[in-house]
Amino acid sequence: MIEASWLLTFAAFAEDANMSHAAKRLHITQPAVHGHLRKLGDELGVPLYRRAGRGLVLTTEGVELAAFAREHLERERALRARLVGESRAEPLVLAAGPGALRYVVGDALPAFQRSAKVRIEVRALEAAPAVAAVRSGEAQVGVGVLLAMPEELACAKLCSVDQVLVLPRTHALAKKRSVRLRDLADQPLVLPPEGRPQQQALTAALRERGIEPVVGAVGRGWEVTIKLVELGLGLGVVNAFCEVPRALVKRPLPELRPVPYYVFTREDARPMAKALARALRQTTT
Repeated sequence: MIEASWLLTFAAFAEDANMSHAAKRLHITQPAVHGHLRKLGDELGVPLYRRAGRGLVLTTEGVELAAFAREHLERERALRARLVGESRAEPLVLAAGPGALRYVVGDALPAFQRSAKVRIEVRALEAAPAVAAVRSGEAQVGVGVLLAMPEELACAKLCSVDQVLVLPRTHALAKKRSVRLRDLADQPLVLPPEGRPQQQALTAALRERGIEPVVGAVGRGWEVTIKLVELGLGLGVVNAFCEVPRALVKRPLPELRPVPYYVFTREDARPMAKALARALRQTTT
């Protein structure tokens, strides 16, 4: 039988997979934390964490249990609040990147918060960390660019956004109504960091046409990319909804696929999380 104290300890441990930190959060000893985790693992018969280098990471089963533990604690707190007549509900945590928050879902959040009478907490996380946060229960709703649908999550498309080239008004390509990828041959580019979805997609599209990208600078995020273009370090590819200063212009890149934004929750998400996901779909589609 799983004891509630074991779940409380595991939820604290799952925050950063650190027993010492969990002990401080719970005001108990580190051996007590280790004992609770061991008993929990023995009861379930699966490994909940493993060593990775000098630290610990949750296993797949541990991630699933962390989500269950957080949900259990949230339901317990909500029950206590109802029994004693407290009106304050647990916050709803949304994980999304800065671009998604500003351009995709930002307008919908205040209206939903007012109508649902729920406090929304936002964690600025790009797609991959947002998926991990929703899986583990650290966030209830996530929004981001997904190129493949994550397992065990309910996903719904919010919108697709065209990609455009950002360049100085004085640049020769600014005279074109739209830009072909072959026009970018030998042009310095401001690219996202290695391994990011947009960097991979843009590099692959150029190489399919026999073009090796010329890296003028590396920037993380649309605002940084636009600033680096403004500083003259290269041409940048951003989502069409991005605003640019007067010294720059945007030109369509019809050969690049639009970027798909999705909202995602756990299949067993609480009703309020599903309601937020539904509201975001209705607002953005």
